[in-house]
Amino acid sequence: MPAKADGESLPVSGTFGIDDGVASCVDDQANHAEIVSWDKEGVFQDGEGRSFIATDLLVLATGAERAPSAIRFSAKSGTRLTAVPIDEPNRWGLIPSWIVMQNGEDADLLQVQILRDGGAIFAPDRASPSCADLLRSAEEFARKSHAGIWQGQAGAGVFQTSAPKSFDGRAGQYVIARGRIVSLGKTRSTRYLNFGRHWKSDLTVTLKSSDEDRFNEALALSGWQIEDLAGHVVEVRGVLQEKDGPYIALRHPEQLVVLERRRAKRGGRYSN
Repeated sequence: MPAKADGESLPVSGTFGIDDGVASCVDDQANHAEIVSWDKEGVFQDGEGRSFIATDLLVLATGAERAPSAIRFSAKSGTRLTAVPIDEPNRWGLIPSWIVMQNGEDADLLQVQILRDGGAIFAPDRASPSCADLLRSAEEFARKSHAGIWQGQAGAGVFQTSAPKSFDGRAGQYVIARGRIVSLGKTRSTRYLNFGRHWKSDLTVTLKSSDEDRFNEALALSGWQIEDLAGHVVEVRGVLQEKDGPYIALRHPEQLVVLERRRAKRGGRYSN
């Protein structure tokens, strides 16, 4: 059994079968590294001293402040943790990974459990479309249950683009915003999604023109393309920045989801 984490822990509740979760994110042929210890900062280590972090999560403190926090969880007796690396080590030598919790025949992703318990926001970085669906659903479960960071009016919240004043003072924070795209724009280097007519006060979302094909490939799974989105309601998530008005620069296709009428099947399931 892995060593107990330092500090307090946040109980992890409920399970998903492997068919429901792990397989959406983890390739059966992926290399696994058995975790022998972890610390209160959410760094997992194997017997060779390699360090892993759980990808696609932004862990926030519970309460009024949306400050970054550390992963806190507990594992049932007999639970085996393994890390499935999905990228090269970052500048601090930490390997972005899916963390699998195995207890007998039951397996689940640590990321899913933390999201369901309201311990984090889904921050798309490496998830495939089917994996992103799973993680987003886990986050939605916590939001509807008012769990963890989603408690009360001081919770993490989802911002409405029709109320741009709500973004005041939130530069540098990771936000989730929903609203109708008023217009689209494009330059040689940048694609613009405009959520209002006053760019100095209304939210603007950008992505690199060179990334548009990647975004279109992901959107096509639910029947959309970037050029179709003017006048439609979407959800975006990312770090809010302030430069001639509030804006979010998208890097990963799963940071953008259309919320309107479902138009196609995605991975065998209907999706927004």
